[in-house]
Parts: sequence; C-alpha cells; structure tokens
Amino acid sequence: MLQDFKNFLFPKLCACCEAVLLKEEVLICTFCRNELPLYPNFFDDEHDLHKILYGRVLVDEAASLFYFEKKGIIQNLIHDLKYRGNKELSYHLGEWLGDTLVDAGWALKIDTVIPVPLHNKRMRERGYNQVEGFGKSIAKKLSADYNDRLLKRRSNSKTQVFKNRLARSEVVQNHFYVNDHADFSSQNILLVDDLVTTGATLEACYLALKDVSIHKLSIATIAISK
Repeated sequence: MLQDFKNFLFPKLCACCEAVLLKEEVLICTFCRNELPLYPNFFDDEHDLHKILYGRVLVDEAASLFYFEKKGIIQNLIHDLKYRGNKELSYHLGEWLGDTLVDAGWALKIDTVIPVPLHNKRMRERGYNQVEGFGKSIAKKLSADYNDRLLKRRSNSKTQVFKNRLARSEVVQNHFYVNDHADFSSQNILLVDDLVTTGATLEACYLALKDVSIHKLSIATIAISK
C-alpha cells in the first residue's frame, strides 16, 4: 500500500513518451514498445555497422537493438537514458539484447565486454556512464568479464562532429587511450555504445585497443542511425 501511495505521488513514466506507466509495464509503455523500430537481421553480415566502419575498423560481429531517427521514439529513449538519470533503462536494454545474443551463440565468442568510456568531466556532471548497465547486463548474460578500466577517454569533445575524414583523423587517433597494457592478444572483445552515427567514436576506440593487440573486436549498440 505504501508503494502504491509512492507511485501516486511520483508516478513512473514511459522512457519514450512520458505517459504514466501501468503497474504491469516496465520502463516503456505498451504502446511505445509496439512502436519501437527494432533493427532487423542484426546478426547478418550486411549489418549497417560493417558498412559504416568499412575500411576503418575490422569488426567480427555486430548487433544493434534499434534504428535511430531524429525526433523519433528512440531519440526520446536515449535522451531519457543520458540526461534524466534513468540508469535502470540501461540495464533493461542490456538484458534485452543479451538474451538475443545468447540465443545466437555469442557466449562462446566473447571474453570481455568494454563500454565506450565517458570523459571524467562528463562522468562527474552526469554521475554515470549511460552504457554501463547495458554492458554489465550483456556481460552477465554472456558469462563474460566486464572491464571499464582498460579504455579511457582523453578528450571531452564529440568525435561525431569531425565528419571530414582528413580533418578527423588526428583527433580520432588521440581521442582514447588504454590504461592497462596487459596481454589481450587472445581476447575477443565486445565494445558497447549507445548510438552509432558516423562511427568515429568506435573507430577511435578501435585504434586505442590496437595497442593491446586484442584478438577480435565485436560491437553491440543500443541504436544505429538509419
């Protein structure tokens, strides 16, 4: 009864449309859940990530939950995740994708899950990394290690703004660095992020991870631009 009163005073809202959630609904209302633009065939060799990163990043496996469009439902969801403190949503989405990855046999393919890191200043401002729960949930589902110490962010700028390939190259190469030079030569790494647009952030992470000679790199994201 106390919980019902608390929910009356502070109702839980849908992460996509901000409608009040019904008791049986979890984080996303039934209407929005049915409207989510699920990414089709995300284990296909023709995954858009392979196309976006072609010639820049050697990707073994790729997976995404949703398509992203500006002013669309997924933009609202990611905004809720990044700027409204909805950490629970990050874990929920990780469990969702994690179950699918298990069904696809990824538990035999991934050794360590690494999140794209935030700069320390951004971490202090936000209080958490929006892909932390996403990565931890996937790692748990896959019985893989979770490592948020290996990869660090040097710059607080957004790599996505460097759309000109020549102008971007130097920035990308110095955007991230590895904090531990242990031997990862036998490790299959799964890099996780929230949204892929130009792929510059993932490229920068890949260049940094090459310093520890990882065996294979796979990528999983919450969404990818359409």
